[in-house]
Amino acid sequence: MKRLRKVTGKEKRIFGVVGGISKYIDPDIDPVALRILWTIITIFAAPAMITLYLILAIVLKPEDCVVENLQKESV
Repeated sequence: MKRLRKVTGKEKRIFGVVGGISKYIDPDIDPVALRILWTIITIFAAPAMITLYLILAIVLKPEDCVVENLQKESV
């Protein structure tokens, strides 16, 4: 089952939200393209997009959190 998670590590830029969205949509998509699209939309709808980004940054769990939970369950 696919879940929306924030990315961590090298793929993370600010909070890892847009990188997580690009992985959720399609793991083969270049996250840079989605970041550029996000930035363009933010220019035209700044208050809504900034608010959405901050909410997602708070609500989404990092993807390494899932790995830790799976390791605990397997032991």
